[in-house]
Amino acid sequence: MLPDRRRKRLLDILTHDGGADVATLAEALDASHATVRRDLHLLEQQGHLKRIRGGAVLPYQSSAFFPLAESKAREHFEEKLAIARVASQRVTNGEVIILDSGSSALLLARELKSRRDLTVITTDLKIALELSDVPNFNVVSVGGTVIRDNYNVGGMIAENTLKTLHAHHAFVGADGIDLVAGMTSSRIHQAPIKRLVMACSNRVTLIADHSKFGRVHLIKVADLAEFDGMITDDGLDPAQAEDYLDAGIALTLAPRSH
Repeated sequence: MLPDRRRKRLLDILTHDGGADVATLAEALDASHATVRRDLHLLEQQGHLKRIRGGAVLPYQSSAFFPLAESKAREHFEEKLAIARVASQRVTNGEVIILDSGSSALLLARELKSRRDLTVITTDLKIALELSDVPNFNVVSVGGTVIRDNYNVGGMIAENTLKTLHAHHAFVGADGIDLVAGMTSSRIHQAPIKRLVMACSNRVTLIADHSKFGRVHLIKVADLAEFDGMITDDGLDPAQAEDYLDAGIALTLAPRSH
């Protein structure tokens, strides 16, 4: 592939996915890691992208506003992207959906930009900003107390607002998923928000990468039976996946790009 064409393709990938690591780009471009790094260096000098540890993101997503969130988003990036792609297929034009906070939900938001006439309710400031200029989208940012390190909202104002809303489909993230303990969160303030997001939606899908399975955190949010479906990536141990399926959980394994 000619260098100019390769670099254009690289930028197309970043535009679609929001960010990517060097290994993912090298595979997609059929190029060496060294070649990709040289391209990233050149494109950053030209102002087209922002280098991060292990990869790159677009300048307006890099930055200054959400550094901790972007750092978390780089963990299991390929897995979360695969989950987002599968989850996006469950959204129909014209629906009202709720996106919970978190890096998986942010990638899902980016996947949904090609949809039409969506109303997107979110408790995540990053997602609200990400979708704010998408044509034919109605973005509803739930107000409340801003949680500094992950840029979502909580507290009484957020809870009261969610009690007045109704959606067709909610996508909810998790810190821990366990057959016995259910879905758990490491942060006490998140539990009532997540419960209300679930309560005001016709359907609820749990989205979480395989690293969250088998973990139990501080506070229980919900039993797994309360979810209409769960989407994780194909990195989940097959025996573990079988246990969830045997328990009647509608679990989908999203294929990663290989």
